[in-house]
Amino acid sequence: MWAATAHGETKLIAPRFESATLFPPRDLSGYTPIISQLKKEHVLTKRFVFGATKVEEIRRKYAENCNQTCPTRVEALSAFIWERLVTAISVSSRPNTVCIISHLVNIRARTEPPLPISSFGNLYSFAIIIPSMNSNIVTQMRDSIKTVNKEYVKKLQDGYNHYDKYKEIITRYGGKCEIVPLGFTSLCRFPLYEADFGWGKPIWAASGDREIKNTTVFMDAVNGDGIEAWVTLDEEEMKKFDSDEELLAYVNAPKDCVCVKKIVIAEALISIQTFNFYVDSNPVMGQVLEGFLDMDDDDGIEYVELGD
Repeated sequence: MWAATAHGETKLIAPRFESATLFPPRDLSGYTPIISQLKKEHVLTKRFVFGATKVEEIRRKYAENCNQTCPTRVEALSAFIWERLVTAISVSSRPNTVCIISHLVNIRARTEPPLPISSFGNLYSFAIIIPSMNSNIVTQMRDSIKTVNKEYVKKLQDGYNHYDKYKEIITRYGGKCEIVPLGFTSLCRFPLYEADFGWGKPIWAASGDREIKNTTVFMDAVNGDGIEAWVTLDEEEMKKFDSDEELLAYVNAPKDCVCVKKIVIAEALISIQTFNFYVDSNPVMGQVLEGFLDMDDDDGIEYVELGD
């Protein structure tokens, strides 16, 4: 909407601030997040670029053992990154270790009736699995996401706290097992490269450092040729992950980059995010809207935006 206003457009869709009415604030006392761990140690965020051809290879790799629809790009890359991480840090040789995979799911289209795209707020929930090595990982993720349906959203509106999923895991495994979480969200197909605030469209849009350990954010690569995976890990685990031979076989070789000044803080529709937009090497401030994983789309994404 900022871009439309800057261009003098008048047909704008105003945001609807109704989330607190639909989902009244709940008491979160006693909850300590395990996925969204704020930076308390040395963590690194690195960008891994998967070209379009390599993404299709990874999709085919996971389609072989999947009896359902061919995995989406996000599903396949989520499974691939998780498998390379647990291999790199030798989870199989660490006794009493429990892995958790979570995806953020946009619940706008999953309410009854569906919420308009102009609904503003943190309208999302979690799809969580403790992966089993005895069945297809993509199928497990997909089945988990399907449980975030209209009935589940109604349960949230009636007072259920989706953080209780984490509490259940902590109650069951906490103190007895090491918990290794990995969270995913995606901005793929979101029109970041269409944002024009008067200086022209960006030549590159980058995800800011979230300083949240064990998270991965997917974004479209420049010109839509593949996907960028922004992975944040503990510094020591990143060294191992970044040296994984199978991972490196699928990602583009790193290129020399020019250091540019980062000054953009953008307020997103679903959560506060930091993005850096570069137009002819100059940073541009703007509002962006985050789309969360929704498996109804052919790429696993449902997009939300304010204005045209």
